[in-house]
Amino acid sequence: MNSLDILHPVLALILLHAVILVLLVVVRIGSMRSLNLKFQDAKHTSELDSPAIPDYIRQIGANYNNLCEVPTVFYALIFYIWASGHVDSMHVWCAWAFFFSRVAHSLIQVTFNQVLIRFPVFFIGWLLIITMSWREFLMLLG
Repeated sequence: MNSLDILHPVLALILLHAVILVLLVVVRIGSMRSLNLKFQDAKHTSELDSPAIPDYIRQIGANYNNLCEVPTVFYALIFYIWASGHVDSMHVWCAWAFFFSRVAHSLIQVTFNQVLIRFPVFFIGWLLIITMSWREFLMLLG
């Protein structure tokens, strides 16, 4: 295994973020046009969370924001693991599993957005981050 293998899920997650960004821009612009809003009307994103904006568009916006939150911890952890030279198959597996948990979370959130399904997927992602972090902590002790 190459130590760079752990960076591939990082790139994949960045590409997922880009896909959600493009989707968000397309649907927000379309919605703003249909509501006769000007770009200046979106100077505060909270304005785009008004009831006038359809739920599915707000869900995509929320997902975009989610991709700016938990994954930042993932990015930092992956670079820590890589820089420490601790890349192994378990870390790579966990990193890919985290990526797929974020794909599943995004698909759920931008489509039917059932929280009772979305939350366990979100929590699985955190368990993967905790697993990788705990393994790194144990390496520091050992």
